[in-house]
Amino acid sequence: MTKVRMALTSVLLAMSVDSSFLSTCQTPPSIILEKSTSHGAKFWKGCALPHGLSIRFGRIATVGQERLIGLDRCIRANPVQELMNRALTKIHEGYRLEFDTA
Repeated sequence: MTKVRMALTSVLLAMSVDSSFLSTCQTPPSIILEKSTSHGAKFWKGCALPHGLSIRFGRIATVGQERLIGLDRCIRANPVQELMNRALTKIHEGYRLEFDTA
């Protein structure tokens, strides 16, 4: 099991016990991934929030672009599950884990 899957699974378990977990945690669960390309390195950051999933992506050393995925578009209205699925997809595409706060 990957580190991303293990970390976010523990958050999912905490949420199953306390449905307000995301609202009360000091640091929201987030993942930062990076990938080297022939044109420079890229980053991808996902952060699970009570109202959805925030994603920021782009070239390293830039602000990049930000997207918010609302709860209605998250798997089972769960931003942590959505974060895990998207992060694992990015890892499958060649990104590597740089940091997680899960």
